[in-house]
Amino acid sequence: MNARTEKGAGPHVEDPIRILLIEDMEVEAEITRRHLQASGIGHVMRRVETDESMRAALATFKPTIILSDFTLPTFDGLSALAIARECAPDIPFLFVSGTIGEERAIEALRRGAVDYVLKSNLARLGPAVKRALEEAAAKAVRRDQQAQIARLTGVLRMLSGINSVVVRIHDRGELLQEACRLAVSVGSYPAAIVAMKQARTQALEAVAWSGMEQAEAAKLCECIARRSGQDRFGTFLDTDGERALVRHESGDCGGASEQSGASREVVSRHVIGLPLIVDKTAIGVLVVCTRERGAVGEEESRMLREVAANLSFALQYLQQDSRVRLLSYFDVLTGLAKRTLFCERVDRLIRGSAKLGARYAIAVIDVENLSVVNDAFGRHGGDLLLQLLADRLKRRFRDTDRLAHFAGGTFALVQPAAGAPQACIDNLTNELNDLLIEPFAVEGKDVPVAARSGIAICPDDGREAEVLVQRSEAALWTAKTSGKRHRHYSAEQHSARLARVALERKLRVALERQQFELYYQPKVAVKTRRIEGVEALIRWNDPDVGLVSPAEFLPILEQSGLIVEVGDWVLERAAADCLAWQQLGLPPVRVAVNISPLQLHLPDFVARFLRHTQAWATPESGLDVEITEGALIDESSVEVGKLKMLRAAGASIAIDDFGTGYSSLGRLAHLPIDTLKIDRTFIDGMIVDPRGRKLVSIIIEIARAFKMQVVAEGVETQEQLDTLWQLGCDQSQGYLHSKPVTRDQLAELLQHGKGRYILPKDTPALQSEAHSSENPRSA
Repeated sequence: MNARTEKGAGPHVEDPIRILLIEDMEVEAEITRRHLQASGIGHVMRRVETDESMRAALATFKPTIILSDFTLPTFDGLSALAIARECAPDIPFLFVSGTIGEERAIEALRRGAVDYVLKSNLARLGPAVKRALEEAAAKAVRRDQQAQIARLTGVLRMLSGINSVVVRIHDRGELLQEACRLAVSVGSYPAAIVAMKQARTQALEAVAWSGMEQAEAAKLCECIARRSGQDRFGTFLDTDGERALVRHESGDCGGASEQSGASREVVSRHVIGLPLIVDKTAIGVLVVCTRERGAVGEEESRMLREVAANLSFALQYLQQDSRVRLLSYFDVLTGLAKRTLFCERVDRLIRGSAKLGARYAIAVIDVENLSVVNDAFGRHGGDLLLQLLADRLKRRFRDTDRLAHFAGGTFALVQPAAGAPQACIDNLTNELNDLLIEPFAVEGKDVPVAARSGIAICPDDGREAEVLVQRSEAALWTAKTSGKRHRHYSAEQHSARLARVALERKLRVALERQQFELYYQPKVAVKTRRIEGVEALIRWNDPDVGLVSPAEFLPILEQSGLIVEVGDWVLERAAADCLAWQQLGLPPVRVAVNISPLQLHLPDFVARFLRHTQAWATPESGLDVEITEGALIDESSVEVGKLKMLRAAGASIAIDDFGTGYSSLGRLAHLPIDTLKIDRTFIDGMIVDPRGRKLVSIIIEIARAFKMQVVAEGVETQEQLDTLWQLGCDQSQGYLHSKPVTRDQLAELLQHGKGRYILPKDTPALQSEAHSSENPRSA
């Protein structure tokens, strides 16, 4: 290296940058210096021109940026770039050359150079260097941020691990030793100690440690006490029991001759002390060592305080030998309070601020589709998701005493609610929405999470914690049933919920006491007026009020899951009635039974269906299936396979209320469907609106194209029937022909004329009663 190549320049920058220049000509180096100086870039420059000298300069000179010519007599720019990527990948590398062409420049940028400047246009050099340094600084900031995130993640895992240990381990010594081990192995601290106050001497004694030997732990305690000016608690512990975090620079701990090298390394580090409090008295201290001075930020400090607080809580309950109480208060998985402790804390919070007129929002949050995560990743995957969500809640809502985990995917929190109630609710729901924007990483997979919440405001919705939590849960139930993400408690909605609960209870009793009945409505051939089938429709004969409209109780059956049991009863009863008609020698008829999506989802649904008909059904007599369009959103689903099996066994499949759901022409071609039932809304509109008539005509043509039959529902006038005959509809069902009738009444209809005609004028006893607007559906 030429001795003249290392020079200083630039009075404009107080802290000059260090430039490593790869250039074989001193004249060119001098020109480069002057351009940099003219751009106000203060610098110290070292010039090299060989492989060996570049490697040496990278090791000793520690450059801020590298500038390189592209072609040198014994060296070349791409080789220099390769060395820089190998030895100093974070230092920006910029070509300054008169020989680099466009193709080689592109190749250089691809290999990691940040820019290139032509020697014929050195006016760009200053801006290019500044931009490269700014980008390098930004990358360094991002690296530091990523390192900080990794550090905080480690501390968070340490906190979670210690929370689990607090519940699992009930021996004090083992608990404290495990806490120190987790601080080192999971939290990545170089060393950790727990020192306890000795009752007789009041001195600190190391009782657990990790990352050092026992003698080193004892010397560190002595060093800290000496630096604090006393040999007892020093600055770490406050006698008033405050959970303080004290940063302490241990420095030199006496004569170096008294310490091993390892001990000197430990005690020279920055240490952090966190008091352990039992019954508002400091009984010991948790000490963690850090590798860098001032490296602990506020977020890390908060988590360390929580570690100490949880250890303090555990020590207090261990001291009282109250393992059962501890387990009843804290959730093992998340470390959060359970419902009982949460309500106690909320009550204390409300009482403590009652005179100030403070308001609080209590939210109960429920994670949706947690079972899907359990199915995909196993139970441990679901548990991990709950831990990650709990950690995110802790970061978002700093005071963990105001958080709880009730059970499963249900969490709770309480927050101050300043301002108008609706504004408070909006602010809280926005925070909850923000909490779940980013997916959770479960076993290397990004898992998006959605949740619903119910919110109650104190004192508007109650003044006691248990009441407020119950009302938040009532609002959560309303959110679930209404499809909303968040709901505020409403007394009216709560009353409606109680009524629904009471109705559900009555429906369970109705099933047990055989209060349900089946009625049958004929499906009549439009051309021949012959009965070609019937639809089974359920009725509830409530002893208190008489027949109850299906519209009132069917949604409750669906939501409660009772529809499965009731649906089994419907299949059994419909099969028994159909067989009875067959045994009476009546004209054969097929009975269509409405099947709920919940029934169709049952793994053994096909077997449940066929066990009622397999022994006696014929092509002319048996049970058929009616389903809604929404039950078959995915034509490749398992449910489609079940319908194909039923169809192969002789059952006909119909889509009920066609045109009101999700069907498309492309899907119809692949679904095992035999019949389309046109919804009554289209039938009502086809007489008064030509477009309605056209729509019905199109549905009929679609059915023809796919070789399906068409049944028109809700036919109530002769004009409607005549129009359906003109359009080529196959069957008609509605009050024009017959209201839904009992099993015995249908037997009379079938017997009359052997089913050839329905409701002739000379049989007034069987004439349809004055029809109502009710259009009952079956289970």
